[in-house]
Amino acid sequence: MKKFIFNIMFFVGLASLMLPGLTSCTDKPDAENYYTFKGQMMSQYLKSKDDLSLFASVVERAGLMDQLSAYGKYTCFAPDNNAIQKFLDSVKVASVEDLTVEECDTLARTHLVNSIYSTSDLANFNNGVLTTQNMMKRNISVSSSIDKDQNAVIVLNRSAQIYFAFQNDSVENGIVQRVNNVITNSVNSIANMLRDNQEAQLFAKALEATGLEMLLDTVIRDKSYNKDDYVKAISYTTGGSIKERAIAPEEKLYGFTAFVVKDEVLQKKHKVSDLRGLYDLACSIYDPMYPEDMGTPSHGFDSLSSPKNPLYRFMAYHLLDRNVQSLSYLTVREDVCVDPDYANPIDWYTTMLPGTMIKCEHLINRKWVGGDVYSGYYINRRYDGENYRISGVKVDNPTETVDAINGIYFYVSDILKFDKTTQETIDNDRIRMDFSTIFPEIMTNNIRMQGNFDKGDGGTDRENITDRDIGFNYFFPAGYLKGVVLAGTDAHFLYRRPCINYYSMFGDEMIANGVFDITFNLPPFPFEGDWQIRLGFAPMDPTQGASRGAVQVFYDGVAQGIPLNMDIRISDAQIYGSSTFPTYSTIRDDDEKRQADFKNLKNKGYYRGPFSVYHTSSKGKIGERFADQASTVRKVLCTVTVTKDDLNKTHTLRIKNVSQRNASNKEAMLDYLEFVPKSVYGVGGTSGQTEDDL
Repeated sequence: MKKFIFNIMFFVGLASLMLPGLTSCTDKPDAENYYTFKGQMMSQYLKSKDDLSLFASVVERAGLMDQLSAYGKYTCFAPDNNAIQKFLDSVKVASVEDLTVEECDTLARTHLVNSIYSTSDLANFNNGVLTTQNMMKRNISVSSSIDKDQNAVIVLNRSAQIYFAFQNDSVENGIVQRVNNVITNSVNSIANMLRDNQEAQLFAKALEATGLEMLLDTVIRDKSYNKDDYVKAISYTTGGSIKERAIAPEEKLYGFTAFVVKDEVLQKKHKVSDLRGLYDLACSIYDPMYPEDMGTPSHGFDSLSSPKNPLYRFMAYHLLDRNVQSLSYLTVREDVCVDPDYANPIDWYTTMLPGTMIKCEHLINRKWVGGDVYSGYYINRRYDGENYRISGVKVDNPTETVDAINGIYFYVSDILKFDKTTQETIDNDRIRMDFSTIFPEIMTNNIRMQGNFDKGDGGTDRENITDRDIGFNYFFPAGYLKGVVLAGTDAHFLYRRPCINYYSMFGDEMIANGVFDITFNLPPFPFEGDWQIRLGFAPMDPTQGASRGAVQVFYDGVAQGIPLNMDIRISDAQIYGSSTFPTYSTIRDDDEKRQADFKNLKNKGYYRGPFSVYHTSSKGKIGERFADQASTVRKVLCTVTVTKDDLNKTHTLRIKNVSQRNASNKEAMLDYLEFVPKSVYGVGGTSGQTEDDL
């Protein structure tokens, strides 16, 4: 009982560290999927059901009945009496009355969400988490299963199953979903969870030996950040005339993601069963990558905590300095606006091994299937059945609680390694990064892709949108994003919530507005050589009231060419060179026309948008392909030569508003970046070969 009280109180104390999420559900569930109790509030419903009497007592003792008697939007995942009794037995408590008020408050708030979710809404988050956190400010994961009667049912936090017979009970102020177990959230750090994990003891020992465990053992909240220090919301103009509002993030949290290798995988695949064996395995991978460190004091088995030690590097490559929240957030949520007939959703993330990234891919297109691989999420995969046959490492779908108070961990099917194959094949490709993935804080604080991107954008009245179901835009105060410096007059750096109706990849985008001058750290280059840095954005015609304007681009503080006019579409004669701009889909199958189109734009430093990405007005419906639109383009910002010494440096990109007229009303749209090695952008010449259009 004492241990239970300590954990509950610790959990209550940690609640203030966690960020409330945003919702992605509808206001009311589909009519055919719920029962209606006209005039009955959630409080009345709970009190009227005999099989929910124990949970009703929990809510009553927590002092929340009055709140559930008022109008609002709530989902209550109500444990029935059997579930509450099992919980009481597990913590050796005789009755609800023997729980403290604080314990009842935690139990009640864990099962309450400030948004309405029908089971059809919940199904959209399968293998993910709800975009609205519970009232304890913790995530609720969603998965699917089959009940004893062979009905398809929803499972919450991998343990609490929604009863099929009682799903979607609607009341005046929300919806009740009865569950067969109490929902729990871990109160432990990632490091603590792994220490107690009997399936990954060697991985945990390696974290301890390298000192990386100390990072994963901390709850990191920037206590100096206080949302109340900033205005409640800012108003700004986008697209020339549309008024919008943005709010500051609730909190500033830091988090981690660990890709954990089980003991049995290390033993079966690599014959490794102890720390020395894992060190030797790490040496075989990282000695060829860092030969200059062999023979130095930092290399030995007695120096495992040195950042230059092979085992340290091995473990650091399995860690990200961000909380990706759930399996389904390893790439863009719900694979939105990516055509699976042509590409898989892909995101790239920096690891805690300096100078490296991992490639995360959601395999949904059977065209790319190889070997025994059929679907799921993979790391460092490159497979086309012809030129590349690297199947990658599969990320397992969690079957247990893996979300900690400071991040999340996943099991992987094999070790992750930054070796020559990764560097020369996986990374030797066009690396496309959505801007919201470049800054870890955006993912850790549950901002990326939150809100209902399938809802309309509100037309020209977006400034009055305050509905959590739609989602919020955010502005980032100075110092919130690591490596970002914003200067200028009335300048802001913004994240616009996703909407599939926007001409931006995945429907979300970042914007610098005002008389801005913004500098940010770039992700690392994987290897030395010549690289193009491209910006994906949507130019807008100033004759239609657009407000993009002109920007000067700097790489490592050095100006790159003339200012970029973000108002001019690639169909303009000064770029395309002709008054006739063909729709790409009409020439894609004509090699001569396609190559001529590609080379014409490439010579001007432009590329069409990706053919595999589309804009639509309805989720799941293939709409206008970016490659067909003159207003979705990629522009070469600069071509740089990366030396071996450059690989160990942090490089910066600076974008400055240099518009001469109405400068204070201009904006730079920052949708996505591309790092492109010469092996990709340099194709062409007499062979007629061109870079792929995906």
